[in-house]
Amino acid sequence: MSESTDQIYERALTEMRKEQWPAAIKLLKSNLAAARKNWRFSWNIGWCYFNLGKFVDAQKYMMRANRLAPENPICKWGLGSVYLKRKHFEKAEAILTESLAIKDSYPTRISLALACLSQGKAAEAEKIHLDGIRLKPRSSERYESYGAFLSDVGREEEARTINKKASELRRVN
Repeated sequence: MSESTDQIYERALTEMRKEQWPAAIKLLKSNLAAARKNWRFSWNIGWCYFNLGKFVDAQKYMMRANRLAPENPICKWGLGSVYLKRKHFEKAEAILTESLAIKDSYPTRISLALACLSQGKAAEAEKIHLDGIRLKPRSSERYESYGAFLSDVGREEEARTINKKASELRRVN
């Protein structure tokens, strides 16, 4: 008796939780039809390759996942993350902006800020951080990221103030 697509997918997720990336890839690719037609299979294959540092392969599967689920912000974030690793900063900025327009998320926001900063767009990167803080003013991680940004651009005094605020929020939350 052969396994169902759902069973294969669940086994692959178990392997991924154990960071057994090659085993997960093998499982996900074992159902070729799902790997070609199901965005979750494609995305997870791409994520496994990403974690193995195989960014060309990761890009192939993340692009497929994005084509299969063009309104899915996670597909766009995954592809944007690959573009960042491959230093395709303009492409990363474009796809991460699309992701953020669909749904706000901390990982997408910091990735987008990094894509902007990597292109010398410090003002845009700062705005992305500040917009995130405005949306979730009690999020210590958003303050921490903003503090890291300020430090990266040489604004140490401001960074210390923001990092203090992040510490206070961590204690309260």
